[in-house]
Amino acid sequence: MLREYAKSWFSAEERRRIRRGINAVKSLYLTPLRRWRTAGIDRRIAYRPEGRDWRSAIPMQLHYSLQQGTIDYRYRDVPMLKHPVEIAHYMRLVWELKPASIIEVGSHAGGTALWLSDLLKTFGIAGGVWSIDISPPTLPMAVDGVTFLRGDAGRLGDTLHPDLLASLPRPWLVIEDASHQYAHTLAVLRFFAPHMRPGEYLIVEDGNVTEMGDDARFDGGPARALAEFLAERPGEFKIDARTCDWYGHNVTGNPNGYLVRC
Repeated sequence: MLREYAKSWFSAEERRRIRRGINAVKSLYLTPLRRWRTAGIDRRIAYRPEGRDWRSAIPMQLHYSLQQGTIDYRYRDVPMLKHPVEIAHYMRLVWELKPASIIEVGSHAGGTALWLSDLLKTFGIAGGVWSIDISPPTLPMAVDGVTFLRGDAGRLGDTLHPDLLASLPRPWLVIEDASHQYAHTLAVLRFFAPHMRPGEYLIVEDGNVTEMGDDARFDGGPARALAEFLAERPGEFKIDARTCDWYGHNVTGNPNGYLVRC
């Protein structure tokens, strides 16, 4: 409710300035805490899939400024909240994989679903986007090729029932970008694992909250869930190191988060 009032009182640029000012004040006490937690990554997530650690070559301060820009990012004036490195990765992956179905868990305002649908059309790929959220958004324009579904990341079977899954054309590109809570991320991974086919992608977003020291409020977050998932299913999925390390070791908002079904 307060956010809606703020939209009527302040322009988008004024809201960005206010938010950045608040974040600057918060950083005075959050930065030392985050640095302390960052130093303990290897203790909190001891499992190293394929010998890979969970750290990134991105400097800590750059993580924070990238995150701020990501929060402010819009596509066709719809909030998209997509890390700039991921924009580059998704464009290449969509072109190479040519997914007939992109399944997104976590819609937010719908900007990413809109962008991915436009990307499919631009590349001449006959495909569609299915985006699932506990509160599905309504886009401010008519768009073909995007279907928003109501669903809970922790109970995807209630939404993606067998008949619907069987109707979605292959190959799939699946994106887990819901609450970032450990339990929800792990539930999404475990749900899709038995349905994926070799060569299809399962992407886990925002594992960088661990290195940024924010994972405590997510009960360990996506990286903890990803580590547990890979440990319990050896040989079923592999990390696409080519994507994760395209710009340097885990220079991405999704460290070790690009999985390919073996």
